[in-house]
Amino acid sequence: MSMSEDEALRSWHFRQLRWSLQALADAGSDQRPLFPDHVLTADELAFDFDHWSGVVRSQHENTVSKPQADALGAIHRKLATMSRDGVEFDLELWSEAALSTSEHWADVRRLAALALEAFGWAVEGSPENPNDQGLLFGREAG
Repeated sequence: MSMSEDEALRSWHFRQLRWSLQALADAGSDQRPLFPDHVLTADELAFDFDHWSGVVRSQHENTVSKPQADALGAIHRKLATMSRDGVEFDLELWSEAALSTSEHWADVRRLAALALEAFGWAVEGSPENPNDQGLLFGREAG
């Protein structure tokens, strides 16, 4: 890959990470329209964050600062405690209603806002539609 291709790929990976963090930071009621009707929003939010933060941390680790990596790690740990094998797991946590009513999701939103700040990205404002970016369901940007 040429340097410009590397930089374009890096830029795209960071845009996807920013989108996933902004989606996590958005108020629960704002998250539902970000995904198609057949998608479980809470699952998709967690999956997208896990995927894109993993890509950025593994492929661009030399450009991620310690505070940025720590902020991403804090979200990973919180989501892990909420997941099936986690100490805070409850199937209700992954419902649509929980996104706007659960204290656990409020913590996730707070941690996502801190991560956005660590990267110098805007916290407020709706993220762009992921379908326009080729983010969901394994589609690649072309």
